[in-house]
Amino acid sequence: MTPGYHEAVANWWLRERVYTGPAGFNYLPIFLPFFGLFARLPLVACEILWRCSAMFGLSFGLWRCCGLFTSPNQQRAFAVVTALSLPICVSALRNGQSSAHLAACLVWAAWCLQQKSWGWSSVWLCLALVCKPLGIAAIGLAAMAFPRLWWRLALGVVIVLAGPYLVAPPAYVNALYEAFANNLAQCFDTNGRTFADLNGVLMVFNLRLSGIPSLIVRVVAGAGMAAGCWFTRRLGSDIQRPLFWLGFTGIYIMLFTPMNEVNSYVMLAPALGLWAWWHFEHRVTQTFRAIVTMCLSMIFLSDLLGLVLGKDSGSEFAKFWNALMALGFLGLLLWRMRCAHIESRLTSNESIPLGIHR
Repeated sequence: MTPGYHEAVANWWLRERVYTGPAGFNYLPIFLPFFGLFARLPLVACEILWRCSAMFGLSFGLWRCCGLFTSPNQQRAFAVVTALSLPICVSALRNGQSSAHLAACLVWAAWCLQQKSWGWSSVWLCLALVCKPLGIAAIGLAAMAFPRLWWRLALGVVIVLAGPYLVAPPAYVNALYEAFANNLAQCFDTNGRTFADLNGVLMVFNLRLSGIPSLIVRVVAGAGMAAGCWFTRRLGSDIQRPLFWLGFTGIYIMLFTPMNEVNSYVMLAPALGLWAWWHFEHRVTQTFRAIVTMCLSMIFLSDLLGLVLGKDSGSEFAKFWNALMALGFLGLLLWRMRCAHIESRLTSNESIPLGIHR
């Protein structure tokens, strides 16, 4: 992916055209000066540092999140979480895709949310928007799960959108935003191409969502997950609260936003690993095994099929299978949310004095 980033930044410096259609540069204008900080380095140093920043961000972020669990063995938790999630991230890290940087921002935001560090949570969420426009889904769901963020996130989004005006002529930035809006609209029309989203599952049944029906499904799914995040407020400081947000964010981005490829599942992988450990720690053995099976199948199954039937067959199968696993993970999270709600009510009832309860 990085050659496309370099070309876009070079055009940005020359104040030339940046957006050339869905197959080209599909990021907000603020990404240009952001990647430009790396692009000013020698090419090899830029390529290495760009990938290492994502790898370090993901790894250290997962390490910090593993320290939030009640288990005293943080090293063991980190080993399990990374063994399940990191292999899913490898292709995105190798290709230098900004999806890996977005995933790192989401992990750090989850840690900050659990620490009730609202300012830093907002910073990481806005950095996710800088990495990819898909970060807006994470911002919206975070505002629902953690209402104290709303004004900080609103201010952060304004800063992200206004940032390019500080380093480029206003007329040029205006033209970039107009081209970005047109480019974004084109991204929703995939011209019959299938990606690793909900259509990846539907294609097996010779079905396809497009046009107005696709928009309706995206909106309904977003509203449903926003409602789910809203109800997690009842969990208070429970670590499940940021984990629900992280899981719903990854699932929504994977299934209901356009042009996600198999490599994009780097944005869901951390939630899979962290939820697997949560279930292991709380002795919910069957669900832990289910998530482990999901992760292992996403890591190996398409490659094994590709060895037997050819690389193209393996790639097409991965579009279906990864999306199906995301749907399965959504089902597990919804069940876990129901259980958490019941547990929360029981705890509340037990805390009420007997006379009042009567």
